[in-house]
Amino acid sequence: MKETTALLQRFLPLLLAMLLLAASFLPHHEKKSRLRIVPGVCPAAEPLLVAGDLQVLPPNRFQIIEITWSSAVVRAFGSGAADVAVVTFDSVMRMREAGQKLKVLKVLSQSAGGDAVLGRQETQRLQDLKGKRIGVERSAGFYLLVNALESAGMTMAEIEAVPMFQSEMELALEGGLVEAVVVTEPWLTKLSNKGTRNLYDSSQLKVPITYLLVASERACKSSREELETLLQVQEEMADTLWAGKPFLGMDAVLRRENLNAAELTACLGRLRRLNKTESEGLLKQLPQLALQMEEQMIRAGIIMSKPAGGEWIDGSFTKEALP
Repeated sequence: MKETTALLQRFLPLLLAMLLLAASFLPHHEKKSRLRIVPGVCPAAEPLLVAGDLQVLPPNRFQIIEITWSSAVVRAFGSGAADVAVVTFDSVMRMREAGQKLKVLKVLSQSAGGDAVLGRQETQRLQDLKGKRIGVERSAGFYLLVNALESAGMTMAEIEAVPMFQSEMELALEGGLVEAVVVTEPWLTKLSNKGTRNLYDSSQLKVPITYLLVASERACKSSREELETLLQVQEEMADTLWAGKPFLGMDAVLRRENLNAAELTACLGRLRRLNKTESEGLLKQLPQLALQMEEQMIRAGIIMSKPAGGEWIDGSFTKEALP
């Protein structure tokens, strides 16, 4: 017995080493991580949010992360906490300037009056805002505000921009804390019914506010199949939302956007959904439009320098997913 024990003690380390070596040659089946998506909470993102509600996107392969504020969406994507996001074109410019490695996969929609500068009822025109306080959320309003002021021959230096979330704007206006606010849907629909005056909206922009689907370069390399599935589902859900009829999951949308059915219809009417041909055409125009936008954004101090070069658009996913 003692001899057996001695032999085990002598050869056990060698046996364990051999087992570990053998195990290293066995095939490993690592579980692939889910594709993390931060659509934001806005009408342009609702097709993906509804897909998440209805589990049209298999939860074992996709994770929809609801984040209310657009600024938080940008931070989540930039920190690597998300692989895919729905963001505006001007946000992409800021993300690229910050060195974020991304690819624009699809143009989703354009704001057609769904973003506006709203003033108190006594404010008659944009020039009346000179020297006044204007509430604005950085990631969702500065681009529109700069264009509004320039249309009136003014600059950002002639007003006081007050950073705030859009949920705070109604009380800020009513309390006289600001003279005007820069809002996007769905808050625009609510505030428009509160006796405000529309001083400028996105239908007047030369380069429209455009919503884009972007993915990290890492996700483009490692999750091509998931991204193509995501594009297919997004297109199908967008068809459903813009059909103008009640749909499965509509109650969740109304709760999330804090709208009734009539308000949702009006809201979607101020967001022009692009069909496949329009989306592909605009995707090709983005580099030229970016040149126009970056010049204005640098002039207004929204970005400090031109974004780094390199390829930041990839239309191959849409072509394969939506032939």
